[in-house]
Formats: sequence, C-alpha cells, structure tokens
Amino acid sequence: MEKISSINFKAQPLNNIKVQKFCKKSKSFVPINTTFVKIDAKNKYDLAAVEAAAEKWKDAKYMKKIATASHWMNAIPIEIYALTTQEKNFNKLDYKRILGFAEMRPDNNDERFTALYYLQVKPQAMDIFTPQTEKTYKKVGSSILTSLKKVYKNISLFSEDNTIIKMFYKKNGFINDANYNSRFLWSSSIFFKLRIYYENLRKSLALKSYS
Repeated sequence: MEKISSINFKAQPLNNIKVQKFCKKSKSFVPINTTFVKIDAKNKYDLAAVEAAAEKWKDAKYMKKIATASHWMNAIPIEIYALTTQEKNFNKLDYKRILGFAEMRPDNNDERFTALYYLQVKPQAMDIFTPQTEKTYKKVGSSILTSLKKVYKNISLFSEDNTIIKMFYKKNGFINDANYNSRFLWSSSIFFKLRIYYENLRKSLALKSYS
C-alpha cells in the first residue's frame, strides 16, 4: 500500500489500495487503483457526495445512517471515510466514483478501541448479496478494512447475525469477542491478539466443562 503525502485537499487522501473491476473486454476482474479518503466535515462537496450516495444507492441499508452522521461530525467524535476510484481533484468528490464508506466512533465498551459503526459498500460491489453476473467490483469491503487498519490500532464492531458476514470479518483478521457473540475485535498488537484469543479459549473451555 502506497502512502500519499499530500494534504492540500479537503477530502484527505490517506493511501492507495487496489480493488478488482470487471473488464467487459476480457470478461474477467482486473486490478485497479483506488484512494482511501477521510471526509471533511467543513467541505460542502464532501457532505454532498455522502448525501448523493445515500439518495442514489438503492438497497444500501446503512447509507442513510452514515449520511445523517456526517452532519454531526463537528459536534460528536465521528469520522467518515470513503474509498473512491477518483485520482485527483479530491476537493470535489464525485459520489459516482465512490465504492464504499466507513463510519468510525469511540467504542463506549472499551476506550482502547475505535468502533466501526457502519461499513457500507456500493450495492454493485457487495460480495455477499450481489449476484456474480451483476457485480462490477470485488474486494471493496476488504480494502476498506485494510485501509482502516492503517489509521487505527484497535478496531471493534458489532456484526449482523449472519454467518457469511461474520466469516467476512474473520477472513479479514477480526476475532470474535468471547463476551459478545456478534462483537468482533482487531488489533495491530500481537500481544492484544493473543490476549483476545486466550480469553475466548478460556471461556470456551469453561462452557464445555459446565455442560
């Protein structure tokens, strides 16, 4: 992943990462560059891009929640990120080129973590629910998670009670919290990871002995 040093834009570019886009000519998915940016609460174009996605993305269940949260960023510690195929003019984000959003907030259960409140991928790029024949992009959700790991040391989230979605987070390095069935944790610290693992193991053994 290539780090971008320029900070002369409103929507702040954080890094580049590749996703896969379907090529009609080769009839296969090919890698393309995308940019991970942080939404600026003071930039009307950033906010307009979030609002447009909320209006235009059909079947994007979390997009309206993210759009609502974008208007509270100056009052509440909320940070919103977007993954876009846009390569320049980041001061004017084009919602048509955005592939997904992530909303982050402080974790009220554990101050060491930052919570991923919502991860919303553009419907045409969703690995889970979009039929293969209709999919335009792949690996968007995973790329957003990879990019977030470059920003935060510890990330927590509550997953939907869906086996496929939970497997998605596990494949991306998140560990199920022993205390909550649908809570997942990720840490950049190997010691933290081991602690989570052994807490899960200890609880699992205790449940087996009890039964």
